[in-house]
Amino acid sequence: MLRNNLFTLLVFSSLICHAQITEKKRIILFIGAHPDDETAISEVLAKYTRLGNSVFVIIATDGKAGTRVTKIPEGDSLCVIRKIESICGCKTLGVEPPIFLGIERLDTKIGTANYFNEHQRFMDSLKLIIPAINPDIIITAGPDGDTHHSEHIVVGAAVTELLLAEGSVERYPLYHFAWKKGTESVDPGSYMNEQYFNVKISYTAEDVKKAIVALRCYVTQYTQEEMNEEAARKLKDRSNSIYFRRFVVMKGLKQDFD
Repeated sequence: MLRNNLFTLLVFSSLICHAQITEKKRIILFIGAHPDDETAISEVLAKYTRLGNSVFVIIATDGKAGTRVTKIPEGDSLCVIRKIESICGCKTLGVEPPIFLGIERLDTKIGTANYFNEHQRFMDSLKLIIPAINPDIIITAGPDGDTHHSEHIVVGAAVTELLLAEGSVERYPLYHFAWKKGTESVDPGSYMNEQYFNVKISYTAEDVKKAIVALRCYVTQYTQEEMNEEAARKLKDRSNSIYFRRFVVMKGLKQDFD
């Protein structure tokens, strides 16, 4: 009897340990506006894939207007190349191949009516894709849009809007990445007061190296000099961490403002 009980205890303990290990594996979803936006938190994405989690990247727009440092004109050719760059970057980080939604733009440069149509198409796409992926964590840009880019802001706001509209704030925990004031390589006005940071994700030197290699995939968006400068900055920064703020909504109906 003792032997049987001991065997049962050992099996039960093994199942608990296995369950604990399994529970640590999560599905993480990053949602960005353009092919290359995932580079904002490459180290974090690399870390979680290294730990065995499933990491997905959704890219809203086709990027065909992003002529930043390339002589390739706007249009379908640039769109194809930017997709290849993003596939290269995600493969380097170890994440799943990026999901391209093919939205034309998410600002009014295409005209107000077209913007409304594309915004709705983006929302409709998210309604289908997010439940299909069923992420444990969603990451996107906060109200500052990371660089105050209008399409970054719209994407972050649309994701937040959808979770509020569908009552999914708790089901799909949403995190905005947050920069300290004065952070190098970040738009000077794009920062958050540190008292509102509530998550700090640390990563390894190995993750930093992957992020540097992944950045070199985006030759239409960064010059060689810019890539070298960013690589030097990443290697110089020994904090090896990025901060986030979780989006939280207080429930309960009151009859007056606090």
